[in-house]
Amino acid sequence: MKITAKRPLRDEKGQTMILVLVLLLIGIIIITPVLKFMGTGMTSGRVYEQKIDEIYAADAGVEDALWHIRYDQVEDLLGGGYDEYNYNPPPYDYPYDLSVNGKNVTVTIQNIWIPKDIDIPSSGEASQIIKDEKLLIIGFPSSTESTYEIKIVYYWEDWYKRDALRVEKIGIWLSPGFEYEEDSCSLTGYSEDISPYKGGSAVVWTFASEPRLRDFPGGDLGPPMVETLTFEYTGPEGELPELVSSWIITAEDIPDTDYNYTWDDSIRLYKIVSEAGGIQVEAYGAKTKFRRLKSTIASDYGIAGNTWMKATGGEEILDGCSYPEKYFRDRLYAESAGTVQRIGMQAIPESGVVPPGEIPEEAVIEDVYLYWTGWIDYHYFYYWPGGGWPYTPPGWYWGEIAALKYPSTPTMANLTTLVEESAQVNKVKFDIDDAYSQTVTADKWQTARTDPSPYGWPQDIRSWAYSCFADVTDLPAPGGMTVREYIEEAMTSNSTIGEVTFTVGHDDAVIGEDRDGYPSYDFTLYINGDEDDPSTGYPLATPAHKIKDEDEEIVEICYRHRYNYTYAGWSLIIFYRSPALKQRYLRLFDDFIMCTTEPGYPYHEEKFTISGFLAPPVLSEGDTSHLTYFVGEGDAHFEDSQIGINIGQTYGEWLNDPPPDYYPNPEDNVFNSLSSGIAITESDGIDVDTFELPQGCIRAYDASAEVTLHTTWEIYFLVYLVLSFRSDLTTGGIITNYSVSPSG
Repeated sequence: MKITAKRPLRDEKGQTMILVLVLLLIGIIIITPVLKFMGTGMTSGRVYEQKIDEIYAADAGVEDALWHIRYDQVEDLLGGGYDEYNYNPPPYDYPYDLSVNGKNVTVTIQNIWIPKDIDIPSSGEASQIIKDEKLLIIGFPSSTESTYEIKIVYYWEDWYKRDALRVEKIGIWLSPGFEYEEDSCSLTGYSEDISPYKGGSAVVWTFASEPRLRDFPGGDLGPPMVETLTFEYTGPEGELPELVSSWIITAEDIPDTDYNYTWDDSIRLYKIVSEAGGIQVEAYGAKTKFRRLKSTIASDYGIAGNTWMKATGGEEILDGCSYPEKYFRDRLYAESAGTVQRIGMQAIPESGVVPPGEIPEEAVIEDVYLYWTGWIDYHYFYYWPGGGWPYTPPGWYWGEIAALKYPSTPTMANLTTLVEESAQVNKVKFDIDDAYSQTVTADKWQTARTDPSPYGWPQDIRSWAYSCFADVTDLPAPGGMTVREYIEEAMTSNSTIGEVTFTVGHDDAVIGEDRDGYPSYDFTLYINGDEDDPSTGYPLATPAHKIKDEDEEIVEICYRHRYNYTYAGWSLIIFYRSPALKQRYLRLFDDFIMCTTEPGYPYHEEKFTISGFLAPPVLSEGDTSHLTYFVGEGDAHFEDSQIGINIGQTYGEWLNDPPPDYYPNPEDNVFNSLSSGIAITESDGIDVDTFELPQGCIRAYDASAEVTLHTTWEIYFLVYLVLSFRSDLTTGGIITNYSVSPSG
């Protein structure tokens, strides 16, 4: 191949420069907008990154608010200015700004009014309606699949008020995800309106005929009156509609009020607005908060207590008696002690049930209530050596103290004289850890005449029993503290004490002196520790008297049947909250009730109704209910004393301790001078027992329960009864709806 050598061009100087300049010009034309675009992209990226940070920051503010709502901390968060019944703007501001991702976040929370067709009430009106508790409406998922139940509870006082309540409308609100099945309401005679409402849906049933509430099908006239309706729903498979609100509008004002509606206050809806930079996030949250009625107490409780009276005899059966001497309480002590002690959280059983006589460490003490009770006979027994005119042979005789007789026609005035002046049983000595002693006067007392008797005693025998109550929460205690503060301090984990001993007894126990008004015959009223050291004064109870022969040997019990009544004792209830335990809701009932047999009847039952509570549903194994009582005059030798809940219903139960031992409270003899509710098991003459209620004997959302006291031979007195409920529902569930927008 031939290679030809070309000749270089001549006269071409500057041509390359021109090409370079052209290319440079083209580059400038192209690169300038490219660089500008690159700069804009970098700026946009920074702005986008900033907005994402602001969205995240604002969202964190929402999550913080939802956490406070979920765990019932809204009031603590917003402080004293927050009113849970204020449904009107403006919303409540967080007391501080949050800082997230370097952004300042401001948050507001507003209560949202749910009921439809009812004007938003003022804070005062809303609070009054809920706290009056004249008419309640509550809802819960039924045991029937895809069915919801609404319960209406009306606390009426007079029959004409019971019949006066007429219904105009009933409404419900379902949270998003659940829908009402048309025409599925169990009631009749209504028109139905279904509409989207506040993120969910509302259903309103209007009753043109305005029927009486008492005429709704089924139900219980009470009091309280309880009526129930149901409806069907659809929703996500396996989920229950926990967030359903309900309300009722009556045709006229509810009797004894100036309003004609109420609503389910346990469902709360909140609007949350969170702002960070230029971004605003708006969210709606709803939650359930189990409704606690004003007559219930939101706390757990521990109990101390003891007897003041014991039997000193043994197995010997005295003349004329059917039972050994050990069953007759003949010794009345001037005082007795009871203790509560601290228990570490690790030592509490998995059930969460704190053992008797113990209080969890770090517990917050709410209230401390003292009860005391006893039986008083106006007789005294004395030995007469013989003599007088007309001549009276030597022997043991009854004397009377007229001032201690129960009035034949009792009035508040003569009962006050009897209790507070003649007997003076309304006062006790109250001592804490042998370091601070004071006299406590009863805030309230009750009495019961204990005869005529089924054993045919004379009708004019007027002995009696009493119960006294005093709130000792804020009374002085050692160290300049109150009783509440002292117990709380002793329960702290760093306390070297770890327990508190209470000593309660006769306020005026004076050794070796006769009581004014008593003849100075040789008889013992009570003993101060030493059984050979007689003490007189104003005794809190009357012990059994024993007849002695000339050698001072006891040969017989005086009026042996009457001294089935002899008892005396006290009990202290300490209400507390523990941050590590599920909260309980308590209903305290302290009407003084006597249960005794009646002539001609094989047994006797006292029935009474406890109301003023709402029983929560059982959602987990730990959701247990308990009953504690304080009963005076329980005897181990008289059997067939029982207590039952809702015995007239198919789901009712008699109470007893679990098998196989049934100790210390078998079903046929629960009042047996053995206590399971305090640290002292052998409590001669009194019973403080605690039972875990059988599941179902009080049903979910029941507003009342019937208690039955049963006896065949036993005679006893109920001083107080505590119903205790615990449920996971107290923290509830929560839903949210989000929207994000530029602020402003």
